[in-house]
Amino acid sequence: RGIPAVMVVTDMFSKFARRMSSTQGFPYVVIAETPNPIRQLEREALRPRAQAMIQTVIDGLTLPPAELQARMQHLIREIHPPGVARSQVPV
Repeated sequence: RGIPAVMVVTDMFSKFARRMSSTQGFPYVVIAETPNPIRQLEREALRPRAQAMIQTVIDGLTLPPAELQARMQHLIREIHPPGVARSQVPV
């Protein structure tokens, strides 16, 4: 849709996030991922994780959609796994 979008998720939820964004019309949303869990981490432990994701966030908000799509062609199997029929609308 031409609107820059980035999701920040833990690795446990990245495939789910990719599939859900696809059903909402954003199959190539940029996902910045960090290891799970993060809930009880102290600020000092979160900072390096955020720094590791910052370039992904910047790219997702600034690169042209065609460049993002080209970089993510390998994710098509996550969006539409072979042999799995899905509704076009989330339930």
